[in-house]
Amino acid sequence: MKYKFYVIFSILILFSCKNENKKDSEIENETIPKTTEKNQHLIGERIDGPANVRDKPNGKILFELKDNTLVECTPLNKNWHQILVYTDINPKEYGTDSLKKGRSIITNNETIGIIKNTLVVDTGYDGKNYYAILLGYTHKNNIKPESIIENVVEKKLHEKNYNLHNWDKFIRNFDMERDAFNYEGIESFYNYENSIEDPSPGFRIVLLFEKKKLIGLLHSRTLAIPYSETHILDWPYFITFFKSYSRDKQLRLINFINKWFQGVD
Repeated sequence: MKYKFYVIFSILILFSCKNENKKDSEIENETIPKTTEKNQHLIGERIDGPANVRDKPNGKILFELKDNTLVECTPLNKNWHQILVYTDINPKEYGTDSLKKGRSIITNNETIGIIKNTLVVDTGYDGKNYYAILLGYTHKNNIKPESIIENVVEKKLHEKNYNLHNWDKFIRNFDMERDAFNYEGIESFYNYENSIEDPSPGFRIVLLFEKKKLIGLLHSRTLAIPYSETHILDWPYFITFFKSYSRDKQLRLINFINKWFQGVD
């Protein structure tokens, strides 16, 4: 009797799950269950899925990615992002130009998706692992907004708490590195842009602290920052300072950064 009750209860749960509304209109064939990973750093954009990835906006489906998969992501363009993800391959596949339909997408021994149609790829070797690069387009609804660093920065700035300790969790969550450049009196924490648009990506966001207090940000994408002044650098970057930071200090730091970029180009 207990066994029969368990079977009936399980069937009811399955039917109720199937009837749930999908908020992501871009998924026609949901074949991969959602996964959640507790205590995981965001690092960058995460898939809100499972999600389809296409050859162009509204185009043919190339592959499908599991929920919470980490991807590289270009800025939004007419409701679509171009994304990049890596899959492990074996050494004999190095140099191949395509991966076949039905193949699992595996990164670090974890299955993160499935190839839905044969797609063209580039391959690489990092000295330890062989990999293929998968590119495609996904709708904005397939990217978790809380995993987009600019969204989180803007939200935190509205807290108006600029002390470094208030930013510690944010810095860890996005796996930011320390010391973007060496400028006396300034501490900096940064992450990188996507490697889709530039194989050797530069900075995406650099947090700038003086005396443990946030005084501004260097950023590659536009940001809405209250009580601030934004400058365009000689390179494809913006730098935004809070108006409380003296203009003389702003200009000296801008001059330094422009020269610094010239030296590393």
